Amino acid sequence: MIPLGYYWLNVALLAVGTISIRGSIIALSARTKISERVKQIFTFIPAAILPAFIAPAVFYHQGQVEMVMGKERVVVLVLASVLCWFTRSTLATVGFGLAALYLFTNL
Repeated sequence: MIPLGYYWLNVALLAVGTISIRGSIIALSARTKISERVKQIFTFIPAAILPAFIAPAVFYHQGQVEMVMGKERVVVLVLASVLCWFTRSTLATVGFGLAALYLFTNL
């Protein structure tokens, strides 16, 4: 189990990260010209999901697959990111990520 102080420190840092990401986009949007490519990328990945869900689930999880030293979620994240880049489909990315993690840990 995670110590309580460590947990709340992570929650606070993720909150600051989320607010910083959202605030910077709002503050800079009037002054900066954002290319269409970047706008398209932001439509696939909401800014709040990155620090709030993905980072702790991937980097703080202690896995069991020995060939990647317990970091199977990092491998699946990289593979799902590559798939997302090529397919531009959120549904395909999530489905692939879940299936790959299941196969990676159970086979």
